[in-house]
Formats: sequence, structure tokens, C-alpha cells
Amino acid sequence: MKNKVAFQGERGAFSEIAAIKFFGPSIKPVLCKTFGEIFQRINNKEAEYGILPIENSQTGGINEAHDLLLHQELFAVGEVKLKVEHCLITKDEISFKLIKKVYSHPQALAQCEGFLSKNLPHCQIIPVYDTAGSVKMISNLKKNNIAAIASNWAAELYGLKIMRKGIQDNKHNYTRFLVLSSEISPDPKSNKTSIIFAVVSKPGALYKCLKEFALRDLNLTRLESRPSKQKPWEYIFYTDFEKGLFEQSAREVLEELKKHTTFVKVIGTYYSKTE
Repeated sequence: MKNKVAFQGERGAFSEIAAIKFFGPSIKPVLCKTFGEIFQRINNKEAEYGILPIENSQTGGINEAHDLLLHQELFAVGEVKLKVEHCLITKDEISFKLIKKVYSHPQALAQCEGFLSKNLPHCQIIPVYDTAGSVKMISNLKKNNIAAIASNWAAELYGLKIMRKGIQDNKHNYTRFLVLSSEISPDPKSNKTSIIFAVVSKPGALYKCLKEFALRDLNLTRLESRPSKQKPWEYIFYTDFEKGLFEQSAREVLEELKKHTTFVKVIGTYYSKTE
């Protein structure tokens, strides 16, 4: 039976590639226009799982994804670390100097800024909602002097030409995705946990929180602050640590955090493959 997996974008999006990497090729894609729609589809039972990009190794955390995790009630049951290779894609093989417009998602455009400024400085750069969607869009236009930036699989799906592979400025370009579900993972092999917390407004509050992890020898793999949007200059913290919630030390640290925080929210506990 195919898993119904929701992701933002068209067929050929990096999110779909991440879904296939996690679940295998036998998935039923549920296409969404926004990240928020991923949550809606799962909550409405139209999808069993969702794939949400949470951070990129070059451009950092994805703000909209963080805000949704804070306010929505879904759980991370897995993660995918995907190497992102961007391609310059056209309808026909043409000279770079003939290309007038380049379309792609803002994140992809930012990750290929050096290539674009060096090779296509004359082009109009046009952001759109999805990398694969930009390939689908130019495939339906009558003009030939246009290009898109997306995955090589997107080019294959829509029958277009790859003019140049690996155009991202940093070759070590990875995006981390969370696999979302309506229920928290019962997997006893879970070795990673993601949480969100906000510290009380007292001197040393954050230090006291971090001390609880250190006392139990729990390794933090991520600590990122974001504005709470409730009060000016109030921040919340997104944290990943290497221990599943089935471990006593993980449960202990969550209990101790309550003494120094205004809230603690568990995003999920899951198995993380060491790469």
C-alpha cells in the first residue's frame, strides 16, 4: 500500500525526492501549494505523512516552517538530509547569452547567486513558489529564451534540457527535512529529539536550561532562536538533541527544563541516520 505523502511544490520538487529517499519509490504524492497546506492535508486525513524542509546548510533555518511547527499539532517521526544539486534547465540547448529570464524558488536563487552573477548577469531573475514548478511553468510557455533552476529529476519529468549541473555556489549544499505525522513515533530505536522552548525572563535562565543537557551528557545538534511574535524582543528556542524520548535521560531533561521555561513543546522523537 502506497503512503500518501504531502509536500510543497510540483512533481520533481526536492521535497518529493526527500520523500522517496525516506519511504522508497512507492509513494502517492499529495501536492501542496504552501507549507501550511501540508499540515491541513494531514489533519484532514488526506495524507498520512508530510515532508517539511526545516533548514539548509548554507542559508539556515526556514522561518515559515519553524512558525508552523510552533503553532500546529503535528509530530516529527523522521528526518532526511538531502544533498541539493541545482541545475540550469531550458527548453532547448541555447547559449547562455540568449537566455533573458531565469525562474526558481527564492532559496534556490540565493544558493546559485554566484553562478547567476558570473554567467547570466544580463538575465532577469524571477522568484516563483517552487523549483520544480518553475520547470513546469517554462515547459508550458512558448518562449525558448527562458530558464529555470531545479533538480535534474524535474528536468527529466517535464522533458527539458539540462544546460549545466551543480550550479549551486557551495557544493556541500544540504537541506534537512522533517517527516511529519499526526502521531508521535513509538519507535524504540529513536535516537534524536526535537523540541521548542521559551525561557523565563530571569538572569541565567538559558544557561540553566543548557546545563541540564550537559549534566546528562546530551549532545545538542541544533540551537536556534526565533522571535516569539508575542512580545517585542522575546525569543523561543528550537533545539535538537541526540537522544530518543524512550531514554530516561531525555525524559529527565524535559522535566528539569520546565523549571526554567515558560513552555516546552516536543516536536518529535525519531531515528536519525549518521551520515
